Amino acid sequence: MARRSCCSYQWTNVSILVSSFGLHFVSLGMVTSFGVMYSELRDQFGSGAAETSWVASLSSGLLLVIGPAAGILEKRFGCRVVAMTGSTLIGVGMVASTFAPSLYWLFLTYGVITGVGFGMAHLVATVTVNLTFDKRRSVAIAIGSSGSGCGNIAIPWLTTVWLEEYGWRQTFLLLAGIGIQGLVCGAIIGNVQTSGEPRGNHQNVDTIDHTPLRAAVTKVLKTKAFLIFAVSGFCTALAYFVPHVMIPELAKNRGLSSTDVALIFTVSGVSSILGRILIGFIVDILHISRIWTLSIALFIGGISTIGCAFVYDKWLFIGYGVILGVFTGTFGFLQSVIVVDLLGTKLLGIGFGFLTLFHGIAVIIGPPIAGWISDITHDNTVSFVYAGCLFCVGSFFACAIKTQTDFSGSKSDGQTEIKASSYQDNVPGDRCHTNISYECDTKL
Repeated sequence: MARRSCCSYQWTNVSILVSSFGLHFVSLGMVTSFGVMYSELRDQFGSGAAETSWVASLSSGLLLVIGPAAGILEKRFGCRVVAMTGSTLIGVGMVASTFAPSLYWLFLTYGVITGVGFGMAHLVATVTVNLTFDKRRSVAIAIGSSGSGCGNIAIPWLTTVWLEEYGWRQTFLLLAGIGIQGLVCGAIIGNVQTSGEPRGNHQNVDTIDHTPLRAAVTKVLKTKAFLIFAVSGFCTALAYFVPHVMIPELAKNRGLSSTDVALIFTVSGVSSILGRILIGFIVDILHISRIWTLSIALFIGGISTIGCAFVYDKWLFIGYGVILGVFTGTFGFLQSVIVVDLLGTKLLGIGFGFLTLFHGIAVIIGPPIAGWISDITHDNTVSFVYAGCLFCVGSFFACAIKTQTDFSGSKSDGQTEIKASSYQDNVPGDRCHTNISYECDTKL
């Protein structure tokens, strides 16, 4: 019995990491690769930089803004339903984009429909790993979220080839084929307990008591350290997608080819993967402060982004791709782990949802502001300086969290909750989601 329980426990962990990796590949990997389509759509519709940026900003913004709603749906229906619904929306939005008669059509199909799907897949990809792993949470999140780095490697190359071979309409159709692979990832997630469900008291999802929901939201929004962390994330998110959207055009204006641009994204993706895993191990094994690690990453990312505005050499662009990959990778995987440190696992779904809401509002307006700056200055240089400065401001706010008197209390409360609701204490089989499967290991 013990052997079968242990095997079931291990395979559940593996399935969650695999599904998280795949959902990150589909959601963040596809969103951050939109820059390859950016110039093509501008040429096709004769639109300005700011107007075209709205396609990317709506999609990437809704990926985050949908967070609170996705968190509530995750609590109500479970991770599998939310992940598969999101993947279906990605496929539908991409297919509908192939029929776009104007840029405004893409605002709805790629921007809204696909963006909502990205958001649902992204939340599940993050929450499931945080709910499952305790001891090596940073490493587990780093491995799962490295799917976005792999997406940054594969999807720009594929998109570049498909654009040259088939054109932008057929490229959207082929991207839809990648997007619906999230259905497979959602199907193999396994019976992960929702973030609001008390351990050892599993109920059918139709009978779960939702009365604590308002109290949970109030507690999240009254935690000062969390709000400062949200402000830091807001500043960072204003500029987060600016380099991804504008590097292709900047690089081409400096004499680089489409292949060179794809190489920048590839190097960035590889660096993101290796950086996440390496920093995840360092943070967990050496017990380095996650807040300070994030703050340093934001500052380095900001300074290098400002420097990229004045780069003309191909290899310097590739060097910036390495820094961008490590920086974005660190920012991406530490967000949810720090939310657990501040709020605990029971408030993870709601807290991470609101954090992504703040990020999403910033992401929606960030690239259009950068595009507007580019339009009025007729140069991308100022846009990169603007983005780099915002990264540095986000770093300073992250530093401020450490000085708050309530941070130590929030963190200790969170650790108490983690221990109380840990999935890795006495009975591994307690992950089962329904009242029918709750007794699974005791019956073996």
